[in-house]
Amino acid sequence: MIEKKTKSYIFEGLGFPVILVNAPWKKVFGEWALDINFKNLQNDVLHALIHKPMPLNGQELRFIRKFLEMTTTKFGKLFGVTHGTVLKWENEQVRINPATELCIRLYIKDRQITKDKEFRKFYHEINIETLTKNRDINTEPIKINAADKLCAC
Repeated sequence: MIEKKTKSYIFEGLGFPVILVNAPWKKVFGEWALDINFKNLQNDVLHALIHKPMPLNGQELRFIRKFLEMTTTKFGKLFGVTHGTVLKWENEQVRINPATELCIRLYIKDRQITKDKEFRKFYHEINIETLTKNRDINTEPIKINAADKLCAC
């Protein structure tokens, strides 16, 4: 089997661009294919998104909602808004309130970890003040090092 690595590759299979650094590839039936574990990629992207110091964009919010396997109605109820509001966030017709965005990030972080110390550190890293300071939506892709953790081998 022939294998290679690319220094960086822009992966758009999650609904928004993600830069995969040191992305492993293998040749399958004469075609080059990414050789990564997509579940690990989704987990790493989710982690990167909740630690992102800028507000989330609509595609990122949609990814989070779908990762949590929630309908727009269920997601909206969880955070005190209607499904129409969730759709407006995802279509970038309305910006999400910084306090609600913080609640979404905390909800995800709470589901991911069990250590209180790590949760408190995260809470102080991403706060309403940080999200309120710069309300410009950052469209820069998330960067994930695909070299080791994502390998499907």
